[in-house]
Order: sequence, then structure tokens, then C-alpha cells
Amino acid sequence: MQHRLIWFRDDLRTQDNSALVAALKDDRPIRLSAVFLTANDDWSRFGYGANRLFYTEQVLRSLAKELSLLGIDFQVVILRSYLEQVKWLVEYCQTEEVTDLFFNQEYQVNERQRDLDVVDLVQSNIKIHEFADRIMLQAGDVLTKENNYYTVFTPFKKRWLNRIKEVSYAPFTLPSHHAKPSPIAQWAPLCNASESDLSSYATSETEAIIRLDEFIENGLLRYESTRNSPSLSGTSRLSPYLARGLISPRQCIARAEALLERPIWDFPAEAFSWINEIIWRDFYQHLLVGFPRLSKNKAFRANTESIRWINNEEDITAWKNGSTGIPIVDAGMRELRETGWMHNRVRMVVAQFLTKNLLCDWRIGESYFMRYLVDSDLGANNGGWQWSASTGTDAAPYFRVFNPVSQSQTHDPHGSYLAKWIPSLTALEAAKRHAPWTSNVNINYPPPIVDLKTSRQRAIDVFKDLRK
Repeated sequence: MQHRLIWFRDDLRTQDNSALVAALKDDRPIRLSAVFLTANDDWSRFGYGANRLFYTEQVLRSLAKELSLLGIDFQVVILRSYLEQVKWLVEYCQTEEVTDLFFNQEYQVNERQRDLDVVDLVQSNIKIHEFADRIMLQAGDVLTKENNYYTVFTPFKKRWLNRIKEVSYAPFTLPSHHAKPSPIAQWAPLCNASESDLSSYATSETEAIIRLDEFIENGLLRYESTRNSPSLSGTSRLSPYLARGLISPRQCIARAEALLERPIWDFPAEAFSWINEIIWRDFYQHLLVGFPRLSKNKAFRANTESIRWINNEEDITAWKNGSTGIPIVDAGMRELRETGWMHNRVRMVVAQFLTKNLLCDWRIGESYFMRYLVDSDLGANNGGWQWSASTGTDAAPYFRVFNPVSQSQTHDPHGSYLAKWIPSLTALEAAKRHAPWTSNVNINYPPPIVDLKTSRQRAIDVFKDLRK
């Protein structure tokens, strides 16, 4: 009898799971097992925070119940490193006479090397089945005419859209599988508590699909006009579920196409704006494969490694604590610490403030986001930070520095978002909340730690010198 092992990673669902669906496709009697392996020491080194780990723990509990109903024996094994993962898999495959190993690909350099080691070390009679599941198109399938990875998003998107027309991207249907429910195994928790309040997030794929459907029905056709307003529910807020794999990008696109009754390349601009975000996700994952230095804490633009960052500790602490005296920055940082999430427009604002106005190394911010974000993902997180710092691929031009006050005035005109996270600002009229230092009203809020105009020019000068 065949013994098939499904190795779960950040694909914690049963519906439209490429590896799981493939493992279940067989009319013959087969033994099915599944495993999730931790790498605690390595994950700590990569900056995985308690929010990510605690949320993953909750999702794993839900996944265990779903796999139990499918009759699949599932276990969570607590290990210290990727090296131990490789050793555990090799020994398990040998002692349990595994015939087939199924898993969905990951794209960071350490994870890719680990997977290569597994393939090299398992017995030659074990068949390896690996799939592209986190992204719509396989890394290496969207290349320039010179067979290189794209480094600019717009031509990548154009090529991506041409390729998506040539392939099937419908979600995979879970085959009928009749089996007696298996016992639900117990394991030591990945993490006992989160740093933020994560109670509002869906922890099962059923709940995540409900959130997806709610957005598709109520938010898709107004996405472009509302996505930049942090006081509105204008974004999908599906990033935690995509990051941990409760839903797939295929499911997102399929549901959007079903609503509009047309393929994505014929979507109106309001709706395609959201599809654009899915393409950005693919772009960042492809970059991890094409440019391994991104997984090694290195800037994409090698010459920017010589930037003389100031890295003032008092400024960094104020930024982390949400006490910079710049309301939009402080509101975002307080939202992050309290909820484990931050509005995407605000992420860009706080990132540019740290890297440009405070002239602090983007890696400080990237690490801090990785600690708190429940949707933490190396590709998107690194891509966003290097874009803001003008050190990455297709990055913001160094001379384009966001003014946080004007960003706040444009995207939160009534100061509602600011007042939510900084209650003392409610004492000010809406127009004054963006720059409270211009008001005569005395409130419990600090003055700005830096002058926006002079600090902007300082950053521009630093990057100009770099170009010379």
C-alpha cells in the first residue's frame, strides 16, 4: 500500500491546496499522513514574532480538525532548525515506509535550500511531488526576452497577464475521499500568547472564505476609490489569510471573476486595482527566487549598502512606540502594536518616515514589522521596505519623499483614523489633527522629533552623494 506524506507549511487549508488535492487523487487504498514542522531557532533568527506564531498555532488547530474528517493522520512536530526538519523527514520516510512526499513550494533562500536537501537525502524510491501554490504563476515562468527575472513591476505585470491567459488557474477541487475520521493529535503550542490582540482574525479556512466573499461582494467594485483611506474598510484585509495559506490567490481570483462574470483582464479599473495587489504578491515571491540576496538581509541595489544611516536610538524608540509627534506615523505604529496589522498606505508612510526623515536603516523597520505583523511574509515585507527606502527593485525614486502631513490630509481628511489611535487628538478640530503643533490648544501629545522639511532635504542629499 502506498503511504503518502503531505508536508504543510504556509498553506494551512484543505480546499484548493495543490499538494493535498494531488495526494488524495487515487482510487486505490492508500495511507495518508500529514505533518507541520517548526524550526524555532531558525524562525527566531528570521525575526518571526509571537503574533505570527500564535496565529499559526490557532490556524493549525483548525486544520487538524479538517484533516481528521478526511481520515488523515496529522501531527505537529516541534523542532529547532531546518536542518532538524530535513533529518526528521528522512528518518520518518524511512521508518514509516513513505512512498510519496507532497509539498507546496516556498521561495526564500533558506527554505529552497532545505527542500533541495530533502529531495537529495530521501531514498531514491520515494517520489517527490512539489507544487506552486502560494503564487499564481511559477517562479521562472514570467521572464524577460533575455530569460531574466523582471526587476520592474509594470513589465512584469504585462507579461504576467499574457501568461495567465495561457494556463488554467481555476481552484483545485478536493476529490471525494471517504475515510473514517482520524484522532486529533495533541502537540506543544508553537506560542502561548501573542503580543497584540488577534481576536478579530479568522482562524479557520471556512471563516477566511466568508471574509473573502464579503469583500468580493461589498468591496471589490469600490476598491480603487477606498483602498487608500485608513479610516474606511476599503482594503480587503485578507493578507493574513493569504500569508498563512487559509485562502489561495486562485480562490480570490475565481470568486472575483464569478461576481463580475468576466476574466480578470477585462475587469473595470476599480476591481482590477485589487487584482493588481495579487500580481504584486507574485512579483515579490519571484524576486526572492531571482535575487537570493533579498533573503540574506541585503539591499537589492548593492550601492545603497554604503548609505551612512544615522540610526539614532531615541528616534527609533519614538518611532516604535508611536511617539514621534507626527500623528499619521504614530497612529500607524499604535495600530500595529495593538492589532498586529497596519493599513497599507500607512505602512508606506511610516516606512518612509523612518528611512528618509529619520535616516534609519530600512532593516530596522523590516525586522520590527516582522515581529508584529500577523501577515508577515518576507517577500512582501522586504519588498515594501526596500521600495520605501529606495534601496530595492522598482523602488520609489530617492527624491520622492512622502510628506506625512499631506498624506494624512489627503487620505484621512477628517482625522478619524488619527483620533482612533491617538485619543488626545479628539480635542482638536479635524483640520488641526494632522499637524497639532500648529494649534493653540494644549493637548497631551509630543512635538515632532524632527523637522519634516530639513530632514527630507537631508535624505535627498545623502542619496545624491551616493549616486556621485
